[in-house]
Amino acid sequence: MERLENFEKALADILAEYKKLGEELEKLRQQEKMKTTKFRELLGKKLVYSMIITIFKRYHLIEDDKE
Repeated sequence: MERLENFEKALADILAEYKKLGEELEKLRQQEKMKTTKFRELLGKKLVYSMIITIFKRYHLIEDDKE
């Protein structure tokens, strides 16, 4: 049971961080700072989180609308 709870917490953290990264990237886009190191770093992190979420979806651990 504890393992499932830990998974649920980790999943919630991943989804929250993915959303936060998207918001930060959008702010940088609005400021036209797409060529900065910070933008590229955040974009890389968002891609990693996206891959993790895709794996969870593939195994039906989350639904498509959870993103």
